[in-house]
Order: sequence, then C-alpha cells, then structure tokens
Amino acid sequence: ILSGPAGGVIGYAKTAFRPTEGDDDKTKIMPVIGFDMGGTSTDVSRYDGHLDHVFETTTAGIAIQAPQLDINTVAAGGGSR
Repeated sequence: ILSGPAGGVIGYAKTAFRPTEGDDDKTKIMPVIGFDMGGTSTDVSRYDGHLDHVFETTTAGIAIQAPQLDINTVAAGGGSR
C-alpha cells in the first residue's frame, strides 16, 4: 500500500540497526525510528530487529484489510502550511 515508505523501512533497517553485545554477553537491542518527510506528508515507523505488521488500517478515509508494514502517516510535510 505504501511502497515508498515501506522501502524506506527496509533501507534504514539494513543500514542503521545494529544489535550490540552487552557486558553480560546478552545482545542489546536499540530500536531505530524512521522519519520520512515529503512535500505533503510525513511517515514515521520503528524497527527493533523485527518488521512490525498490521492487517487492517485506514488510509485517506478508506479501510484497507491487507498485510502491510506498520507505518504512520501525518498530513504535514515540508510543503504543508
């Protein structure tokens, strides 16, 4: 549904997420936040080693029942007034 922002999630998941070894030999997970501001909207998402999915959402007032990444869109972009 949101193919561009979904590609952004995959991109920052592969490049910015780095689990590290802690002092007690356990892996420490520090989630990363994706912030994609366009001309009219801003998309926000989170990655903690697993892709978060939702199966129902409302986009532009239309209910959609399809598996997709959990991306929240705010109608406020760089060109919004």
